[in-house]
Amino acid sequence: MVPVSPVGPADSWKTLGQARQGETVDGRSRPWSAGAGSGSLATGLVQLAWLLERVGSGMPGLRCTTKPEPWLAGEAELFVWEAFVSGTGKPVPAGITQHAADAAAAAAADTFADRLEDGSLSVSDVVCTPASSFNLAAAAAAYAGLAIASNELRDQVQVYRTRPALEPS
Repeated sequence: MVPVSPVGPADSWKTLGQARQGETVDGRSRPWSAGAGSGSLATGLVQLAWLLERVGSGMPGLRCTTKPEPWLAGEAELFVWEAFVSGTGKPVPAGITQHAADAAAAAAADTFADRLEDGSLSVSDVVCTPASSFNLAAAAAAYAGLAIASNELRDQVQVYRTRPALEPS
């Protein structure tokens, strides 16, 4: 998701592209639209659309959501959320290997499993406030032909910051 400034105030355009609340590194926030953010956004968006279309082609009628409540209630089979792998949550560098990729995926999966167990899936670490949000995950799901509520296009996506990485044993 990316923040969209409110239309009302005449100078609201000044906040377009600013960081989402919770994306701080050492107390400073970089805009989501800065170099690395916009580059990974573009790549990740087409990857997500492709992946969701691929999954949906094998499961016609798949119901998708970006909200934990419908998924937990069994109203959707697929829950899409964002892993925020940054700062201390990054895996310990292990070179450019499959093991490094596995470590990054494991950190996100472990974070999700912990939140599921402790009942905190509804608590997002990153939010778009005071701006509204443009839910790109919901847009990708709609593009892929998955059943997703149209109002989710303006809803927040749950963002879970990965916990600090541990040294490999």
